[in-house]
Amino acid sequence: MADSRRKSPGDWSADWNLRNVVFGAAVAAAGIGPLIANGTTGAATLRETAVKTGDERSAGSAGAHTLSYEGATTIGMNIMPKATELFAAQTGVTFSYIGGAGADAGFKAAIEGRATFGGVARELTVDERACVGGYEVIGYDVMGVFVNAENSVKSFTRAQLKEIFTGRVTNWNQFEGPTRVMTVYSEKLSGGRATVKAFKDMVLGGEKYGPLKELEDATDCIRDVATDAGGITASSMSFAIPGVTALSVDGALPTRDAVQSGAYPLKRPLILVTKDVPAGDTKAFLDFMLTSEAQAIIGKKFVPVK
Repeated sequence: MADSRRKSPGDWSADWNLRNVVFGAAVAAAGIGPLIANGTTGAATLRETAVKTGDERSAGSAGAHTLSYEGATTIGMNIMPKATELFAAQTGVTFSYIGGAGADAGFKAAIEGRATFGGVARELTVDERACVGGYEVIGYDVMGVFVNAENSVKSFTRAQLKEIFTGRVTNWNQFEGPTRVMTVYSEKLSGGRATVKAFKDMVLGGEKYGPLKELEDATDCIRDVATDAGGITASSMSFAIPGVTALSVDGALPTRDAVQSGAYPLKRPLILVTKDVPAGDTKAFLDFMLTSEAQAIIGKKFVPVK
């Protein structure tokens, strides 16, 4: 099975000072109800693009008139509302549901047929690739390490971050910062969130997280760090808000140039997976996500693949 994933990250939006929104508000702003997408009809103008497909699965979703998404909130909150609105305007095909239960839950929903697309904001495992009928990398997310904006510490190495997030270092004065206890915030470790797994793989080297304050979602962690002078959290840069600062990691800030050159190390793919080999409306949406119009939506907060 040939690998058709795009490798080039494309252009990157350097504006990280993004407004924090709750998921329902993001969906409503795109003209979609809390769960139901209200698309309009229009002519489809979709470019043919290669899609990662499995070997033996049938095109079970061909001819579907509504689609659905479950998975990573990084994708569900920041990309899907606008993308599905535009797709509906061009094709008349709507989404009946856009969820945000997390990457693991989205993957499971897709392969069990409960959602057309599962959103995964991390690398797929070998076993996961064997389970799906198709997948497409639609962009790349940059993970930031955030502290309170008033914190004097502005940079860490990955080795230092490992010491913090495993609990071996607990006070900011150990890094020439103020004498203040660190509070590490994270999404729930057992919640199947892509951020938790991706950060563990990239920074902790597979070691377990140390003591931390677990919250429901990345946006909750960011909000608490904005009001906690001793707080620190790892999250998608797309969730940055006033009151927090993204640190330099290994000597590089999460800027466009640093991401594209590879100097900034914390990057992960944004992937849509399907149960069956993509066909019909399912394939049309994956093709659409690689068009210049959809990539422009992704490029507002992430690294496009084209």
